[in-house]
Amino acid sequence: MAASIIDFHCDTLSLLLRQGGTLFRRPQGQVDTKRMRQAGVALQVFAMFSHPNSVNGHLADALLMAELFWQAVDAGYIVPVLWREDLSALNQTPGGLLSIEGGEPLGTDVRMLEAFYRIGVRVVGLTWNGGNALADGVEVHAAGGLTPLGKEFVAEMNRLGMLVDVSHLAELGFWQVAELCRGPFIASHSNCRAVCPHARNLSDDQLRAIAASGGVVGINLYPRFLTQNVVATSADVIRHAEHMLSVMGRGHVGLGSDFDGIGITPSDLPDVGALPYLAEQLTRYFGAEIAWEIMGGAFMRLLQESLPLRHGSKRG
Repeated sequence: MAASIIDFHCDTLSLLLRQGGTLFRRPQGQVDTKRMRQAGVALQVFAMFSHPNSVNGHLADALLMAELFWQAVDAGYIVPVLWREDLSALNQTPGGLLSIEGGEPLGTDVRMLEAFYRIGVRVVGLTWNGGNALADGVEVHAAGGLTPLGKEFVAEMNRLGMLVDVSHLAELGFWQVAELCRGPFIASHSNCRAVCPHARNLSDDQLRAIAASGGVVGINLYPRFLTQNVVATSADVIRHAEHMLSVMGRGHVGLGSDFDGIGITPSDLPDVGALPYLAEQLTRYFGAEIAWEIMGGAFMRLLQESLPLRHGSKRG
């Protein structure tokens, strides 16, 4: 499983913004480039999340997080993944891809999407748990769907070749994205409501809709999304993977750890260094082929189909 792991969500940039440090020199936390390389992480998606009570402002937060990412690129610790061609160059140095979690940094001007596209963003989640100018999140009481502006943003993301991420999005907005998207959409870090009845988890109908679009769901390692028990383990991850496979079929189940966004983890999966162990457990239960799909193959297939070509961008 070496050098084949793809994790589609971590909050390391947001944590660094608050606590200091760099992606390759960290005083604490669950992800850094050294452990990524040791664990065989081929590609890590780094979310840019600006807290609702941001001091700097959401746009400033996002730009500062992007700068942390590009500092690691300039230092040679990660390779940026912007185009489909970049996937074939992933080797010993881990790849990195930028996403936005919560549309607050985008404001109310759809042109901001292209501005962030130019600095490397290829995935956007419209909301976090609350509401904004684009849509309502899962914790909004009597949540609505996408606003007219949110629908414009989805259309522009389709044009640019950005993936729409529905993790955190309220259910009405989810179904509007499913109707509006002209291709696959994803839930980068969400689990199964049938296995653990949490508002952040997805219903079977939602899982089927993502699979029907060609998209992928990344299993979240946050214990409260995995189980109603006090402690979670890799066995709970397997339970969610098994249910997703039964509902969605193969090729649509991946990993979205939520590392550095979760204060607690499964007891046997404390940080990115434990991902090879998770791969071993999945292999023991499902066999090598399905384990490979979950640990990276499903998201690799999606990126090979959806990332823009360097010399054939969808923009225009």
